[in-house]
Amino acid sequence: MKKLLLLSFILVVTLLQQAIAQGKTVSGTVTDAESGQGLPGVTVLVKGTQVGTATGVNGNYTINVPEGSNTLTFSFIGYNTLERQVGNAATVNVALSVNNKQLQEVIVTGYGTTNTIANTGAVAQIKAAEIAEVPVASIDKALQGRVPGLQSVGASGQPGSAQQVRIRGIGSMTASSEPLYVVDGVPINSGDLSRNTTTANALAGINPNDIESITVLKDASAASIYGSRAANGVIVVTTKQGKAGKTKFNASAETGFSKRAYFNENTRPLNSEETIELASEAYLNNSLYRDFYQLTQDNIRDFILTRYGIDETVDTDWYDEVSQQGKYSQYNLSASGGNEKTQFHVSGGYFDQEGTIKTSAFERITTNLSVNHRATDKLTFGTNMMIASAKQSGPGNSGLFRNPILSSLFLTPYTSPYTEEGDLNLFTGLYNPLAIFEYDKDQNHTLKGIGSINAAYNITPNLKITSKFGVDYNNLEEDTYRNPFYGDARNTGGSATRFYTRYFNWVWTNLLDYTWDVNKDNKYVATLKGGYEAQKSSYYSSNVTSNNLPLNTNFIVPSVGAVPITASGTQADYTFASLLAIGDFTYDGKYVLSGSFRRDGSSRFGSENRYGDFWSVGASWNVDQEEFIQDLGWIDQFKLRASYGVNGNAGIGNYEWRYVYDYGIDYNGQVGAAPTSLGNPGLTWEKNKPFDLGVDLAFFQNRLTVTADYYTRETTDLLLREPLSRTTGYSTYIDNVGAMRNSGVELAVSGTPVQVGDFRWDLSFSITKNKNEIVNLIEDEQIVSPFIRKVGEDYQTYYLPVWAGVDPENGNPLWYSNEEQTETTSTWSQAKYVVTDKSATPKTFGSAGTTFSFKGITLDALFYYNFGNHIYDPYYRYLNSGGAYIGSYGQRATELDRWQQPGDITDVPRNTYGGTNAYQPSTRILNSGDFIRLRDVTLSYTLPSTWTEKVKLNNVRVYARGTNMYTWVKDDKLAYDPEAGGVGGLTNFDIEIPKTVTFGVSLGL
Repeated sequence: MKKLLLLSFILVVTLLQQAIAQGKTVSGTVTDAESGQGLPGVTVLVKGTQVGTATGVNGNYTINVPEGSNTLTFSFIGYNTLERQVGNAATVNVALSVNNKQLQEVIVTGYGTTNTIANTGAVAQIKAAEIAEVPVASIDKALQGRVPGLQSVGASGQPGSAQQVRIRGIGSMTASSEPLYVVDGVPINSGDLSRNTTTANALAGINPNDIESITVLKDASAASIYGSRAANGVIVVTTKQGKAGKTKFNASAETGFSKRAYFNENTRPLNSEETIELASEAYLNNSLYRDFYQLTQDNIRDFILTRYGIDETVDTDWYDEVSQQGKYSQYNLSASGGNEKTQFHVSGGYFDQEGTIKTSAFERITTNLSVNHRATDKLTFGTNMMIASAKQSGPGNSGLFRNPILSSLFLTPYTSPYTEEGDLNLFTGLYNPLAIFEYDKDQNHTLKGIGSINAAYNITPNLKITSKFGVDYNNLEEDTYRNPFYGDARNTGGSATRFYTRYFNWVWTNLLDYTWDVNKDNKYVATLKGGYEAQKSSYYSSNVTSNNLPLNTNFIVPSVGAVPITASGTQADYTFASLLAIGDFTYDGKYVLSGSFRRDGSSRFGSENRYGDFWSVGASWNVDQEEFIQDLGWIDQFKLRASYGVNGNAGIGNYEWRYVYDYGIDYNGQVGAAPTSLGNPGLTWEKNKPFDLGVDLAFFQNRLTVTADYYTRETTDLLLREPLSRTTGYSTYIDNVGAMRNSGVELAVSGTPVQVGDFRWDLSFSITKNKNEIVNLIEDEQIVSPFIRKVGEDYQTYYLPVWAGVDPENGNPLWYSNEEQTETTSTWSQAKYVVTDKSATPKTFGSAGTTFSFKGITLDALFYYNFGNHIYDPYYRYLNSGGAYIGSYGQRATELDRWQQPGDITDVPRNTYGGTNAYQPSTRILNSGDFIRLRDVTLSYTLPSTWTEKVKLNNVRVYARGTNMYTWVKDDKLAYDPEAGGVGGLTNFDIEIPKTVTFGVSLGL
């Protein structure tokens, strides 16, 4: 017993001594001195000891300071090391300043953050100021020209419309080529989710003014951690968060107007007199009609006026009738702040935009809330919530007779939109678009929500566990009403349809995060992260249609119809289950090695190949950290990067691999089902194998920066239709066959050539050159008019007869009849289809920017350019008919340059009633898509602080902004906006891209 008591006494004394030696606990937050953003991974060391820790995800830390020690050392790659005396303080907060020799910047990447020293990937980061106050509804539109390698094209000017985004080329033939969007760690649904609206955009539910930064992940090192969805790049969106300190209020308001950005006088519609002139000539050039009606120069005009019932006093400009000056307004209000334990950010926004065509509009109300709280020294948690309610309306597009763009071109100028009594003219041939505006209705109401809850627990100073549960919700309610007496539904007594669509997507991510500073001196540093992620996305839809509606156009819902036609519904879902790991090792801030691995399982792929492994390796050498560079004061950054890996593409249908039966195939009133898809249990991912070499440079105290990359990305196991014997009951089945390659270079240069006193001039330039090539196909070639898919060619190569011009002797059209282009023919059926040297894919695109600033006045401009692609007009034959549709449809002014007499040199054939087949598919229909556009120009003035402080304001800024103010095109016969063809190069009578002028003010309190 005595021995036991003695041992107990010794143990208690020892523990007391140890407790005394432990000193006290100190906690705090480490932030970036410029941005105020918390810095994760900062080494915190008690000077003169081996006691140390690292900051957490928000820059928080806790450390035990032994008795006798009083100094903490804070060090982080890219920042100046800072020492701080502890004294009696229990909380020590510090702000680290950037070491310009290391050019430090926090970069939000996949599942965390990195910095410019540790980064090994090809990434581009866009700050909030670059996309705020832009008069567009969605962030993807604001990206155009701001990221090398990223092509952002808007084919439609409909407010709230979809945008096509491609990162380093087209990555697939049949699966998605769109990037993955991740908002605050939640992968979301993007693109056009509507089932009835002409063009809608799920991203339009996100207010660009709520965005803190956008990071574009382009190569394997940066993106492959997203595994089976990273093949087309990843766009990581981070919303604004609160920062400790005084509550700050910000408010902004802007208003403006818009009209179409591009108009070509050479391709305008003909007026009445010009149409009569061409019609007269066309009939005289047709010997059959000329002889039968005994037409001459003296009587032809009266014949035309009588035949078409033309009133010479009517000369309608149909575009003026369907268009309007669009109106635009946007208002935003936010508040952010907090203390050391709790930070918050809350905002609200209103966006309202009318399009340049009547009835086209988009209205949105948004709110955003972010709260982060440090409950204990080890536990932090938070939530982000974004909710948007949007309403969209607009006309149809393409060849619909109710499309006002089509009507403005097809309707003849001698047709009046009104009767003599002033009523709407309902006998215009094609539909009178003004009557369609008046009587028909199309509405889309969308409710969108993105939210997440997260928690982090520091198990040890260097080991942390995080958990995040996120939701992406989209609810669409769409209504279509077609009146009973005019237009599409006249023969059915009117039609009303209601669509309900819901997308519900959840994701749960759990990660362990370990930081190991081997010697506690920031020389050997390793970061490791691993975990598990599960995701499920569900789709639910229903719709109902009825006909025979009341004549009162105020009753527009299906329940008022006397004849119910359809009532249907569908539902579908897909799931992902993933194991993932990512890490990097840094030696002395000079050499970095990184890697990632992800094993994905998806319900979208066959039972035999449901799981896939995706990985990356990357390395970088920070040459500027070497001693032989450190002494060169004019070099601020010199970094070499390389990466390679494999990622996948899961952007296909949910049940492509399954053998599918469909119900609803009834027989004699009995329930019936039949097979509709053969399926393929061996179906697996398209695999993308990106390789990247890059260099990042900065000189002269960062007044000149250069980033250059060379890349290749080869996509294998393409999901294509493989021919099958029809005896199986199917003609094709989907399989993993084929390969395609994109390769190119990216260059971004920015600098400050002049900085004198208060005057500063900044310049920027970027260029991307990309080459697309089909490497392998199941068949040597596939013709998808007007394109050909052929090994060795661009995916979007045109396959057409080659136009040879006009025969000067008789005005006949000419095409080449052989592949060598040595012989011509005036008979289109004898023209030779060939693989042309023209593609819908641009060879080069990029931007150039300039900013002048002086004493609070700033003039900023951004030009966007695109070269090397060609645009195809599927409706060319109707508007450039050479006399075939004269009198039936309006014609373009290009027809005025037609051949008229022997010896005429022109590229427009003879105008003959009935036509000469000159409008048939050929390279004549192709137009160069080369253009340069003044994408954005802003003149602003920030009031001096000495003024604003008198009225208790932190800052006041007023500005005027122009978007798409000027457009230059190479081809003087390009009829449509150069972006109208979209990525695919085919025009579709969409609403034109708008030119917008806005005036605004922003206030900070």
